[in-house]
Amino acid sequence: MINYLFFNLIVAHILGDFYLQWGSSCKNKILHSVKGKDLWLHSLVMGILSWIAVWDLGGWWLAACIMVLHFLTDWFKSYMQLRCKIYKISDSDSTELKDGENKRHDLWVFLADQILHISFIIVFACVWLRVNNDWQQFGWLQEFAISHPLRMNTIVAMMLALKPANILILLILGACKVSITPAENDDHGNFRSGELIGWLERGLMLLFVVMSQYEAIGFLIAAKSILRFNEASSGSEKSEYVLTGTLLSLTIALSLGILILKL
Repeated sequence: MINYLFFNLIVAHILGDFYLQWGSSCKNKILHSVKGKDLWLHSLVMGILSWIAVWDLGGWWLAACIMVLHFLTDWFKSYMQLRCKIYKISDSDSTELKDGENKRHDLWVFLADQILHISFIIVFACVWLRVNNDWQQFGWLQEFAISHPLRMNTIVAMMLALKPANILILLILGACKVSITPAENDDHGNFRSGELIGWLERGLMLLFVVMSQYEAIGFLIAAKSILRFNEASSGSEKSEYVLTGTLLSLTIALSLGILILKL
């Protein structure tokens, strides 16, 4: 039973913390903290999604606990990002957020933040089931989970392989100081088109692992290598950025695929 409730709450967390939250919202949480609307609004969304995940009117207290703790965790994360000089607020313009001297530590703050969120979900899922030991998963969803457990695991893995994995890769590159400087008047900024390529790349790799089509993974990597040959052979900082990002994408996709096959 804990697996079903945990599954619902994790899906709600992934949706709310990654897909229903934008970069501008994250920056505003750091800039304005509790004085801004973004922190409050994001926490409210997390509470609503958690309540929907429980799908029980009596689950309001579980959703409220997750919402409050999510609020406190995100507030503390924003505070530490400024305190540890991961980011800094421009002196000339208090509405502008810039990278600080310790930007590479942002990876560890992100990981600690997610570990706390997941820990709270596990704790309150266990508490909820102790109080409501007759709780049942949605009828149709429970039937689907029993009949197609691999597909259920693949759905969660796919959600992780897209935007969350993209954020993790960028943080790892930042922690390792692997970066590129965008060209002047470059509308794509820091090669943002690579984000879409990464999504497709990890999504396809994950599907190939689940389907045991490992030859297709080799073909995908070879095709990308051919298309990126000029960049990879140039020896520039962009070639290092592309190569490192590709290897990280491959590692994450393979790890998620192998994990769900072992569950």
